[in-house]
Amino acid sequence: MDKDQLVIRKKTSLGSRIRRFVLLVLLWVVAIYIIAVNLCFIFGIYSDGLVVNYSLFNLSFHIYKLLGILIVGIGALITIYGVIHLRNLKRKVAHHE
Repeated sequence: MDKDQLVIRKKTSLGSRIRRFVLLVLLWVVAIYIIAVNLCFIFGIYSDGLVVNYSLFNLSFHIYKLLGILIVGIGALITIYGVIHLRNLKRKVAHHE
């Protein structure tokens, strides 16, 4: 069997690429904003808006614990899905040989 036939390629639609781009930009904007708010407090720059956002982002250790568990859980789900998907692809390749 030819090597090029083993690679399964799927062209991602324009809508899907735009959706991913917007999601990634929003995630980076939020992450940078959270870091900026924390840096402002470290350097002693205070305003009403910063105080509100700082209070929102730094509520308690419990929220950080939940966020960490959520990140680890999503990472585990993605890993499991990836392993299952790769096994299915290998099975398809073996079936086509």
